[in-house]
Amino acid sequence: MNDDLKRAINAMESARRDLLALIAPLTAEDFARARPGGWTLQRVLHHVIESEATYAKLLAHQTGRKAPALELATPGDAAEAAAELDETRTAVSGLVDDVDGEVVYRLVRFGSEEYSVVSVLENIAAHDRDHAGQIRELVPASLDRFQSSNNRNAANVMVRPATIDDVPRLNEIYNYYIEQTAITFDLVPFTVAERTEWFSHYATTGRHRLLVADVDGVVMGYTSSSQFRPKRAYDTTVEMSIICAHEAVGRGIGQRLYEAIFPILREEDIHMAVAGITLPNEASCALHERFGFERVAVLAEVGRKFDRYWDVAWYQRRL
Repeated sequence: MNDDLKRAINAMESARRDLLALIAPLTAEDFARARPGGWTLQRVLHHVIESEATYAKLLAHQTGRKAPALELATPGDAAEAAAELDETRTAVSGLVDDVDGEVVYRLVRFGSEEYSVVSVLENIAAHDRDHAGQIRELVPASLDRFQSSNNRNAANVMVRPATIDDVPRLNEIYNYYIEQTAITFDLVPFTVAERTEWFSHYATTGRHRLLVADVDGVVMGYTSSSQFRPKRAYDTTVEMSIICAHEAVGRGIGQRLYEAIFPILREEDIHMAVAGITLPNEASCALHERFGFERVAVLAEVGRKFDRYWDVAWYQRRL
């Protein structure tokens, strides 16, 4: 199988596993929950299902195969949603099975955009991740109950300064996002030696800090405040990063990390914190807004990765 196609499929399946794990404990009551004037969780999932069905039709056109006949209904609970998500995913997987290299990169116009088979699969994965973040916002109490019962909620997280012994695990966490997502614009995975040099930029005092989330002795995420620009006038601005292990997304770890680092940074000579977020990423945008960040700019198509261009939203918060 073509390497780019394999990578895109793996990322798509990883995002779907995370989404299914997220909705599994939710009840019919949860499915009816909505923010004032907003969608219910039921409608969110129906949108995810409908969108994947639309992508399946686009893939059929790209690959010259017969479009799947899907009979989809609005899911009333987690079991119904899982069944329909499985139906659309089976259709998508069947359309990209044994696709040759020429077809993988062929561009087809859909609306105002052009898509390749790979970029369609990347969009499906991004769509799952974005709406997983929306679901976490809609039903945090239900998810907290489930995570607590499985000994996985944020109460089990110990946030502490990173040590040199954490570097291999931090490298493992970060390299996943290099290879599988556009969250970072790095293109080549780092070696442990390279990440050790990166680790040397942080300390347990001063503006530039690196904290990790430790769950039963395993690092499951980290946050850092880094130099924003090398010119000295920028010294009182730091650039924030926050990364959770992909298998730990949705457990409240990101929130715990930011809860820990900002009180520390307020004690330092820092005026402004900034963060750049590759779009779309509703979960990360929501997290930053929850911690007082405001979106101040969107830079269009400033990064090229996975054969497409990506926008970046810039957020800032005064400390």
